[in-house]
Amino acid sequence: MNSWQDIVLSISVLAFNVALIPSLVGKQKPRMTTSLITAVFLIPQVIVFFSLSLWYSFAMALINSLLWFTLLAQAYSKSKGKT
Repeated sequence: MNSWQDIVLSISVLAFNVALIPSLVGKQKPRMTTSLITAVFLIPQVIVFFSLSLWYSFAMALINSLLWFTLLAQAYSKSKGKT
């Protein structure tokens, strides 16, 4: 059984994940530095949620970090296409 904290945290991170969808599918991408910094600084959250056995929060934070790395890859690909 999961704690209420896990549920609240996972729902809030899920909302952030959903909010990234327009950036993922749209033409405009965040700056590469923004994507990189955000993705990297989410990794400690992933580790902490895992260590506390907050499984839903862990999963949502991992997905969030992966989405930011995807945005980084998209921005990088877009920048390479301009040259």
